[in-house]
Amino acid sequence: MRSYINIVLFIFICLLLSFYSSNKKLIYFNKIILEGNNHVSSDFFFKNINYQFDSLLFYNKQRISESLLKIKEFKKNDIVEDINISYSLPDKIIVSIFEKTPIYIIKTPVNQFALDDKGQIFDGMFISSDINTVNLNFSNYSIYNRLNRKVELKELIENITHNRINNQYLLNSFEVLTWFNKQKLSNQIKFLTITENTISINLDKTKIIFNNKSSRDELLKFGEIINNDKLLDSLRVNQISDLKEINLCFNNQIIIKK
Repeated sequence: MRSYINIVLFIFICLLLSFYSSNKKLIYFNKIILEGNNHVSSDFFFKNINYQFDSLLFYNKQRISESLLKIKEFKKNDIVEDINISYSLPDKIIVSIFEKTPIYIIKTPVNQFALDDKGQIFDGMFISSDINTVNLNFSNYSIYNRLNRKVELKELIENITHNRINNQYLLNSFEVLTWFNKQKLSNQIKFLTITENTISINLDKTKIIFNNKSSRDELLKFGEIINNDKLLDSLRVNQISDLKEINLCFNNQIIIKK
């Protein structure tokens, strides 16, 4: 019985405070606070939602609603994983932004994009300069023929097949890059080269070559190498980057050049 009375009393107090606050205009949410942003600058965010701190008195309920709609639209940006909006008395609207975690900027002769820790690619417009840039050279890449001339069906099918293979090669190379990040070697990578048969990673001084059709198996082999202190001692090196080349393309052999 006592707990029931306490609940009723609590509800009554809340209603009373709400009524009093609305009459006295004590609760008025017009101050937007941004949290959790590491790559999206606060200035860009507030400019994008058309919100100005020096004009808070002019933000009525309608203008705040417009800003909230723009905040939800901001979620469409590639860097954004999610956005959460909460309220804090008496006047704060707290916007918590959850960003993807970029591990590389992939630079091509045409454009550049970001790769996150889950192997997903997205627009790199918000990424700061402290993220490692990897230059991608895709020598096997080709695009569909322009359809402004008569194209034979066989030729069209060959192009579609070729582009599917290219897409798979790219996915394989992103998997390799993600694996290197987990091994805390991402900052050493300077170049990524994809050919018809291989994926090559260039560290500061070391070239590591994978077969692009079996890169997962070769990553396991490479992991055994970098974690084998006895092998490194026998090669008289302190770390992998002291070697000139590691070629993992052969089925039962690993070729190491000092």
